[in-house]
Amino acid sequence: MFKKTTTLCALTAALSTIVSANDSTPKKLQDLVITAHLVPVEKRKIGSSVTVITAKDIEQQQVTYVSDILRTVPGVAVNQSGGGFGTFTQVRIRGAEGNHTLVRLNGIELNDPSGGSEYNFGNMLASNIERIEIIRGSQSALYGSDAIGGVINIITKKGTPGLQVDGFAEGGSFETYKTGGGLRSGWKDRIDFSVNASQFESKGISVARSGRERDGNRNLTLDGSLNVRPLQNLEFGVYGRLVRSNTETDAYRGGIGSLDGDRETSTRQTYGRTFAKLTLFQDSNWIKWQHLFSASYAEAKKDNFSDKKLTSQFDGRKTQYAYRTSLLVDTPDLFLTSQTLTFLVEYEKDHVNALSSFIKANRTLDTTSFVGEYQFGLFDRLFISGSIRHDDNEDLFGDYTTYHATLAYLLKETNTRFHASYGTGVKNPTNFELFGFSENFQGNPNLKPEESLSWDLGVEQKFFNDWVSLDVTYYNNRIENPIVGFGKTAVNVKDGRTRAEGVEVTLQATIVDHLHFNGSYTWSATENNKGIRLVRRPEHIASANLNYDFKLLGNRGNFNIGVKYNGKQTDFAFDQFFNRSIVKLDDYVLLNLAASYEIYDHVELFARVENLLDENYQEVYTYSSKGIAGYGGIRINLGPYFK
Repeated sequence: MFKKTTTLCALTAALSTIVSANDSTPKKLQDLVITAHLVPVEKRKIGSSVTVITAKDIEQQQVTYVSDILRTVPGVAVNQSGGGFGTFTQVRIRGAEGNHTLVRLNGIELNDPSGGSEYNFGNMLASNIERIEIIRGSQSALYGSDAIGGVINIITKKGTPGLQVDGFAEGGSFETYKTGGGLRSGWKDRIDFSVNASQFESKGISVARSGRERDGNRNLTLDGSLNVRPLQNLEFGVYGRLVRSNTETDAYRGGIGSLDGDRETSTRQTYGRTFAKLTLFQDSNWIKWQHLFSASYAEAKKDNFSDKKLTSQFDGRKTQYAYRTSLLVDTPDLFLTSQTLTFLVEYEKDHVNALSSFIKANRTLDTTSFVGEYQFGLFDRLFISGSIRHDDNEDLFGDYTTYHATLAYLLKETNTRFHASYGTGVKNPTNFELFGFSENFQGNPNLKPEESLSWDLGVEQKFFNDWVSLDVTYYNNRIENPIVGFGKTAVNVKDGRTRAEGVEVTLQATIVDHLHFNGSYTWSATENNKGIRLVRRPEHIASANLNYDFKLLGNRGNFNIGVKYNGKQTDFAFDQFFNRSIVKLDDYVLLNLAASYEIYDHVELFARVENLLDENYQEVYTYSSKGIAGYGGIRINLGPYFK
């Protein structure tokens, strides 16, 4: 299959010969954040802590996986089980667990019901992404279960007026190859479409730190969207994505850890969403009434092999149907007030099917949710919001109600913005925890959801006519009723509570024309109910990125230098009976360089060096990391034509 799809990708690249660098998001949407509320809001009006990563950031840093650039976000910790390609990758926000991070793709929830309701970032390539929005802090009032730590929303590129074609080809260390291409277009704001294909393949390195056998990865990602507006106030849209990947890994033995072994996981992911949007009073200057109907589907199938023999199969499916209505009232003549009232009803069905010599499960969980949100703005200075959500969970573990409130205040005289948020979160017990999967692990129908209470308070200050922006935020998060495996079942920890608090700092600066700096730092303190620091949560995380657009030579070049620091952290080690103890992992620094130059109009050469210092480090105990590596390639951008 991969030979055929590689040929397909090569043909796509040849026909489309590589992406238009034009921004595919309309100018009026550039300052809007989609995820922080139920309707898009200007970033300056948002009280929650928000980071937005753009397509330009991804291109300048030349990242391969989405998780690579998430390492630059304050409050975010990334851990990969083996430093190869495509291996299991967790993202934790503000000290919460990996399955406390809700991941969305164009409005589709990606968290896998058959994987502990967690999303594996090892399968997410960074190609064809327009922007990534990271909202930190409990967001369950808007998004339900899994949003205790925060929400990551990934938005792909859409078509714009004219015809744009793009493609790229790249090769480098570890016998790594990456190709892809796309086609996007639009016509008179009535219709737009986008199709894209990306193929990645690498022989990789040994996943086991002590191993010698190389573990490779292959990933094919196809996605496309179509949006039609037959009337000015009516829009229909559909989006689909297919991911096929094969990841080789190693074995794990208690008392030793990861070691060479012939293990492989074949993953097939299918995602889709369709929607219809109607806006009434479209031409009114002060009121609009929006209606949005949507249906989405997400499925992740995993086949696990050992010594070429199938050992287990997991299939997780999530189906969602939603209706959202929003009334937007803008009265500039009345104290510059603005109000938005939104109501959402949502139905979700999670299904798990698992089969192996020791696992057998076929279960479904249904949830019906009702959400209300109110936003209010006054004098174009004060912006507050409040939201509440009620989840009806089929009486399995009780219904649950969560709430969230935010505040943003602009002190325009000093170019200062104050922001704060306060809210509760919930993480429902997983299918396996409730129902079990074998005689050796029985379900516990008496489990309660994990609950959180979080708040943050920050100030953003801009200097020198907005050339410098500094944001400092303090956060505090408390999680009650943590669920852990205990013997042959799962339990809520008695008198259990985990705590996390910290400070996030973001600095952005335009040093001189064409020279831009982005930096972040996070101090984080975590502990469980016994006062022990939580594993895989470094106390200190920092990043710095300096980007220079060549002012000479016709502004055809770009140079980027990035530094990422991951502080000391702890992890679990297991003896031969799988009793666990805590070990310490050293801190490390990753230095990456990336450069590009447009040799002809629409034709660009690029190259990068990763881990220039050749650091030897561990993100997960006994798992390896890549040493110094180099890559290079060509990118071609054509269009837009026929605008």
